[in-house]
Amino acid sequence: MKFLLDSCISVFAVKDLRNAGFDVLWVPESGKDPGDEDIIKKAFEEGFVLVTADKDFGELIFVYKRPHPAIIRLVDIPARNQGKSLLRLIETHRFDIEKQALITLDKYRVRVRLLA
Repeated sequence: MKFLLDSCISVFAVKDLRNAGFDVLWVPESGKDPGDEDIIKKAFEEGFVLVTADKDFGELIFVYKRPHPAIIRLVDIPARNQGKSLLRLIETHRFDIEKQALITLDKYRVRVRLLA
C-alpha cells in the first residue's frame, strides 16, 4: 500500500508510516504544492491512498466527479498522533481502503463511505 500525504499532514505521520514499511510520498518533499486537482489526479493514476486534513477533495469528487483513490481525511488529530492513528486505521480498515473508500477519522470515530 502506497500513501500520498498532503502538505497539511505532519512529518510525524510520514516517519511513522515509513518506519512501518509503507511507501510514502509527502507533498512538501516534492517542492511546491501543486494544488488539490493535481494531487488527487496523481494519487488516482499512480495508485496512492491520499491522506489529508482538507475537505476540498470531497468537492472534487462529489461536485466535479473527479476519479479518486481511497482518501483518508484526518480531523482534529494532533500532529504527533497522526501516524499512530493512521497505522491503527490501516490495520482495522484495510479492506475499505482497498475498495477506494472515503474515510474520515477523528478522535472519536471512523466514518467510511464506499462509492459504487
